Amino acid sequence: MSFFGPISPPVLNEAATPILRLALNRARVVGNFAIVQAVVQMVGFLSGILLIRHLDQREYAYFTIANTMQGTLNTLADIGISVGLVSIGGRVWQDRNRFGQLIKTASNLRRKLGAIAAIVITPILFFMLVKNGAPVPYTFVLIALVLAGLAVQLALGVLGVVPRLLSDIRRIQTIDLAGASARLLVLVALMFLFLNSAVAVAVGSATLLLQYWMLRRYAARVIDLDAPENEEDRRAMQRFIRNLAANAVFFCFQGQITIFLIGFFGRDINSVAEVGALGRLAMVFTVLTNLLSNIFGPAFARCHDPKRLRWQYAIIVGGVTGFSIALIAAAVLFPGAFLFVLGAKYAHLERELVIMVSGAVVGALTGTFWTLNASKAWIAGSWLYIPLTLAAQIALIPVTDFSSVRSVLLFNLLSAVPNLLLNLALSFRGFATLRGKKA
Repeated sequence: MSFFGPISPPVLNEAATPILRLALNRARVVGNFAIVQAVVQMVGFLSGILLIRHLDQREYAYFTIANTMQGTLNTLADIGISVGLVSIGGRVWQDRNRFGQLIKTASNLRRKLGAIAAIVITPILFFMLVKNGAPVPYTFVLIALVLAGLAVQLALGVLGVVPRLLSDIRRIQTIDLAGASARLLVLVALMFLFLNSAVAVAVGSATLLLQYWMLRRYAARVIDLDAPENEEDRRAMQRFIRNLAANAVFFCFQGQITIFLIGFFGRDINSVAEVGALGRLAMVFTVLTNLLSNIFGPAFARCHDPKRLRWQYAIIVGGVTGFSIALIAAAVLFPGAFLFVLGAKYAHLERELVIMVSGAVVGALTGTFWTLNASKAWIAGSWLYIPLTLAAQIALIPVTDFSSVRSVLLFNLLSAVPNLLLNLALSFRGFATLRGKKA
C-alpha cells in the first residue's frame, strides 16, 4: 500500500502490446549500435590524435591535404549513386537477384565516375602539395597512395548499402570495429618504427582493403554478386546523376572549402595543419552520421506511412539538434578540454575551436536533413543550393582574410547556412506532397 493507494501492474491492451514491443526492440537496436559506434569512433579518434601529436605540423599538413582530396574524389565518384542505391534498394532489398543487379549497376557507374574524378582532381592535389612545400617525388608517392585508397572506396561505398538495407547491424558494427582497431594498432606499432604522412595514408588505404574483403565475403552470401546490370536501374541512376551533378560537385568542394582556401592562401603550412587538427574534433558527429546512414535513413526509406514518417523525422532531427546545442555550449565553456587532446602545438586555437564546432553543427544538421530527404528522393530543387551559397560567399569575400584560419573557418560557417535552410524547406515540401497524395 502506498500513499496514493495500492499499486497495480500496468495494463496494456492487445493492440498496444505489439507497438510497445516494437518500440522497445528498436530502442535496443539503436542503443546497441550507438554504443558500438561510439567505441569505433573513439578508436578512430585515437588514431587521429596519435597522428596529430606524433607528426610535425608539416607532415600533418601533407596528410591533411592528401586525406581531404581522397574524400573529395570519393564524393565526386558518388554523385547520385548513393541516392539511387537507397531509394531503389528500399523496394528491391528482399529479392537476392534483383538486389544484386542494383549493386552491379551501381558499381559500374561508380567506377566510371571515379575515373573522371581522378583525372580532374589529381592535378589539384599535386599543386596543393607542391605549393605547400612537398618534394615532387614525395608528392607522387602520396598521390599514388590516395588513388589506391580511392579504388577500394569505390567498391566499398556500393557494397556498404547491403547490410544497411538488410538491417544487419551486427555486421556493420563488426566491419567498422575491425577496420578502426586494425588502423590504430598498426599506427601504434609504426610510431615506434617510422611514421610520416605517406605511411599514414598507406595504413588508411590498407584498412579500407580489409573492410572491403570482409564486406564482399558477407555480400556474396546474401545477394547475387554475379547478377547482370539492370537497364532500368541504370537509367534511374543516370537521372539521379544528371539531376544532382552540379549540386554534388559544388557541395563536394564546398565541404572541403576550408582546406582549399587555407591551402591556397594560408600564410604558412602550419595553417593547414591547424585546420586539419581542429577538423579531427568534429569526428564526434561521425556517430550520428553512421546512425543516420545505417539505421535511420534506411528505416525512413522503407516507411510509407505518413504519420509514422513525421514522428520518425521529428525524433531524428530533434535528437541531432539537442546534441548539437550541447556540444556548442561545451566548446564555449570548456575550450581547454577540447584543445588539450590536440597537444601544445594547437593550444592557442580557442576562438577557432568554437567557430569550427559551430560549422560542424551546421554541417551535421544539413546532413541529417539531406539523408532523410534523399532516402525519399525529395531532392527536386536541391540545385538552388549553388546560387544561394555563392550569393552568401560573394557577400562575405570583401570582409574575409583568406590567409587567417579564424576568418576562413567563419567564412565556411556562414556560407553553409543557406544549404541548411534549403534542405529544411525540401523536407517541408516532401511532407506536403504526402498530404496531397493522401487527399
